[in-house]
Amino acid sequence: MPHRSPKTYGARRARIVSRLLALGVMLSGCMYSFTGGGLPSNIRTVYVDLFDNTTPYEFLRSDVQRKLQEELPRSLGVRLAPQQTADAIVRGKLTSYDEQVTNFDPNTPGGRITTNQTRVQITFDAEIYDVKADRVLWQQGSISAIGLFSREGGETVDVGRRKALDDLVQKLVQGAQSQW
Repeated sequence: MPHRSPKTYGARRARIVSRLLALGVMLSGCMYSFTGGGLPSNIRTVYVDLFDNTTPYEFLRSDVQRKLQEELPRSLGVRLAPQQTADAIVRGKLTSYDEQVTNFDPNTPGGRITTNQTRVQITFDAEIYDVKADRVLWQQGSISAIGLFSREGGETVDVGRRKALDDLVQKLVQGAQSQW
């Protein structure tokens, strides 16, 4: 039977204790979460209303609503709820939708112009309304959400639209968080 010196036993015990402490700190870190995510603490649930739409693209209304319903709960630390029971309502208006070529190559063989990059731009107004306090928590108009895509890389306008929708959600979340 090997002989253990007191130093070896103490060092081993210290390593075990330090590992247990580190594990405890890591596990307690996993329990930490944000509540409210930039909204007042009384706002725990939201209803995402179908945005008004003055663009000729009717599909935008449902695309925006779906994207906001997917992202806002996680980003703002809230849950979705029916309009009748929600603490707050997210609503807005889609005011324009535009696709523009931002980069092209006029020197392609055969005299054709090649589109390298296109921009999808969605302009909208939005607000977050506190139902119980009967007041607007945040409101902003003429917000531009932009999504760039490369036709040269084989991307389609759907990629640009998805990127613009991501930007729209991000700008709404940033606006809500900037108030608190």
